[in-house]
Amino acid sequence: MMTLRAAFSLLFLFLLPACGYQLAGTGASQLPPHLKTIAIPVFDNVSQEPTINRNLTERIRQSFLRDGRLQLVRSTANADLVLTGKLTGYSIRAVAFDDRDVVTEYWVYIDIDVLVKDQVKNRTHLKQTLKTRWDYRPSINVIDAEASRQAAFLQAYRLLGNRLVSLIIDQF
Repeated sequence: MMTLRAAFSLLFLFLLPACGYQLAGTGASQLPPHLKTIAIPVFDNVSQEPTINRNLTERIRQSFLRDGRLQLVRSTANADLVLTGKLTGYSIRAVAFDDRDVVTEYWVYIDIDVLVKDQVKNRTHLKQTLKTRWDYRPSINVIDAEASRQAAFLQAYRLLGNRLVSLIIDQF
């Protein structure tokens, strides 16, 4: 009985690496071989929140840097792909209240339009609208409440950045 268990354990250990699991950013890219660099200019902003487009753009750039399969370049003239975007929507909505009608949870909504242009072949690689939502709990302390709101923004930006990496590189 012990040899049967040992045989199954050994078989399991040999088959485990073949399951197809891989870490994000380490697999083969679904991009054509001529696409190696990307430029991401600061997103335009038509929302009612004046400066959040810069932080959004920076988080999206960080997502591509973290992934590492496309080299991020500063100049659009030197890039194989150019990702341009527009922040089209931003809102915060109260979604939960306590028994005294005090807000206990907010949702941050962010909408963006993106266009990814293949400059080598002069064609559109991706054109899409993305929407995301992230929640946060406010605090009675004004400073803590603002910190929670900013943290929710950063998480929403990170989520959008990761989705863009997946859509552009993995085409998934």
